[in-house]
Amino acid sequence: MSLPRGLRDYEPENYEKLELIRSNFVRLSKIYNIKLMEPSTIELLETLQAKGGDDIVNEIYEFTDKGGRRVGLRFDLTVGITRYVCARRDLPLPIKLGSFASMWRYDEPQFGRYRWFYQWDAEVYGDKSSESYVDILSFTNRMLSDAGLRDVQIEISDRRIVEGILKSRIKQSEYIPELMRAMDKLGKKTKEQIIAEYAAKGIDEESVKEALQIVQGGEKLLSESQDKSKQLLESIIDEAKSISLPLSVNLGIVRGLDYYSDIVFEVYSTERREIGALAGGGGYDILTNIFKRPDLGALGVAGGTDRLLLALNKALKENSKLTYIVWTEEVKEEAIKIVNLLREAGICAEFSRTDKLSDGLSQAEKRGAWVSVLVLPKEIRKGEVKIKLMEDRSEELVPVEHLVEKIKATLNSNK
Repeated sequence: MSLPRGLRDYEPENYEKLELIRSNFVRLSKIYNIKLMEPSTIELLETLQAKGGDDIVNEIYEFTDKGGRRVGLRFDLTVGITRYVCARRDLPLPIKLGSFASMWRYDEPQFGRYRWFYQWDAEVYGDKSSESYVDILSFTNRMLSDAGLRDVQIEISDRRIVEGILKSRIKQSEYIPELMRAMDKLGKKTKEQIIAEYAAKGIDEESVKEALQIVQGGEKLLSESQDKSKQLLESIIDEAKSISLPLSVNLGIVRGLDYYSDIVFEVYSTERREIGALAGGGGYDILTNIFKRPDLGALGVAGGTDRLLLALNKALKENSKLTYIVWTEEVKEEAIKIVNLLREAGICAEFSRTDKLSDGLSQAEKRGAWVSVLVLPKEIRKGEVKIKLMEDRSEELVPVEHLVEKIKATLNSNK
C-alpha cells in the first residue's frame, strides 16, 4: 500500500514536534493578542482565484462538487481569513487574526515541500502602520527563535520603492514585472543563468544586470531613493532596531507580483539558507480590494512547518524528552505516585511494564528515555529515589520532594 505522490504520513516523532510548534503558536498568539480561527478547508474556486488568478487551477486540488459547484481545497490561510473579515463588517477594527492548519497544493514535490502540509498564519486588518508591521515581524521572530532557531534573519523590502528605482534606470519599462521576478531569483540562480534566462525572453543584458545590481544596494540604495513611500519602510527599520529584531534590507525580495502591494519580507535560517524561506509576508491591499473592501488595509505573515522542522538542529524548547520510571514489585504503588507527580509537573514520564530492574532499564533504553528514575525499596523508605542518566550511566540519589526540580534542571541542562 502506498500514498499518492507528494503526500506522506506524520510519524510520531515529527508529529510530536509539529504539536510543539502548534502549542508555541497558540501561546504566542495569546501574548500578541492575535485571535485564533480556522477558515473553511473548501472554498469556491472563484474565491481561490482571487489570490492565485485563473492559472491557480493547475496548482491546487479543485473539483466539481455534487451540486455542480466548482470548488477547491485551500492552498493557504490568508484567502479564507481575508474573505471572512471582508464579509464581517461588524468586526471591530483593527483586528489581528491567526490560524494553524493544514492545506493542499498540487505543485511539484521537492525538498521540504509536500502537497499536504501545515502552515501557521497571522494577519492584521484595518491598520497598515509601521507599528503593525513591527508587531508581525516580532511575532515571526519569536515563532522561530522560541522553536529553537538561534540564527533567524528577517529580510525586508518595499515593492513600490523597487519599482520606482527600476523605472528611473530601465528604458524598457514594460519589462519591469519580469525584471522584478529576475531580482527575486538572485541567490537561487547565478547572475549568468538569470541573464541567459531573460535574454531568451527578449530583455537586453544591460537591463537585467542593472536590476540585479539594485539587489545589492540594500539600505544604502534605500537612503538614496527619493520615493515618498520609503518613509514607512524606514520607520519599520528604526522600530525593529529599537527592539533588536534581526532585520536587514534586501531589495531583491518582491514576492507575489499580483498580490502584495507594498512591504514584503522573508525570514531565513542563516545556517540553513539552502532550505529556503521559513516564513514570509507583507502588505496585500490588492486582495481586500478584490473582496470589495478597499477601506480595509491588510498585512500578514505565514510560515510552513516542514521547512522549520528541517531547520531545527535541536529539539524544541518545550521538554519532550522521556523520563522512565523503573520499579520493583514491593514499591509499585510508590512508583505510580511518582509517575503522576512528574506528569502533573508537565514532564513526559512513562511507567515500566515490568517489576524487574534490569528489564525496566532495558525498556527505558529501547524507548529512548533520557533519564530513568529508579524506585527501590531501601531508598524509597528514606524518601529518596535514584535517577540515572541513560547517556553516561551516572546515578544520583534525590529526595522525592525535590525530584521534579531535579529532573527539569537535568533535562534543561542537556538540551
